[in-house]
Amino acid sequence: MAEHITKTPHVLLFPFPTQGHINPIFQFGKRLLSKGVKTTLVTTIYINSTLPHNTTTNMEAISDGFDEGGLSSADSPESYVETFKEVGSKSLTNLIKRLQSEGNTIDAIIYDSFIIWALDVAMEFGIKGASFFTQACAVNIIYYHVYKGIITLPLDAPVSVLGLPQFECLETPSFVHNYGSYPGWSELMFNQFKNVDQARWVLTNTFYQLEEEVGIASLFVATTNTP
Repeated sequence: MAEHITKTPHVLLFPFPTQGHINPIFQFGKRLLSKGVKTTLVTTIYINSTLPHNTTTNMEAISDGFDEGGLSSADSPESYVETFKEVGSKSLTNLIKRLQSEGNTIDAIIYDSFIIWALDVAMEFGIKGASFFTQACAVNIIYYHVYKGIITLPLDAPVSVLGLPQFECLETPSFVHNYGSYPGWSELMFNQFKNVDQARWVLTNTFYQLEEEVGIASLFVATTNTP
């Protein structure tokens, strides 16, 4: 009888290269490592130059088009996001090709929900994708309803969403109640759900005991029942 061989799964972790987005995925990667999953953290060239490197997590860098200064060197958030998509998708493609040519299988890409194009790249290679939401479920469910047009902006009345208490306008996230102040970032926030239905998994960074009813349950209901 042939000996059964178990292959160690390998995933790429791809956070959005800004403060507050790298650490959650990195910490999740440490949990995966503890379960025997090989992980590779993919950051931009600029961010990679600023991070301490360790021996437990593999690290790879791709270009976002702003290798010398990252986001702060872009003319605007809009120009950064657009360039990151154009340059980053090509750079991520090249990274995957190189890793595969070196004999590294890639079983999944866990990507920040802001980087929706990462799923398109993964699907081109037949790699499963997992969308990782770094913000609280209650925040994401409000953004999702804005994306679907159920909550219309600018707000002119309190917000009522299934599973959540009613919010006065000023109690909603700033991108909602102060709509139009940061158009580039607002578009990023609301459009992170654009292709989420094509992801193999949806992961959320949350405290289950705090958001069991008001966040996780309502997000599940919305994403499965909203047309």
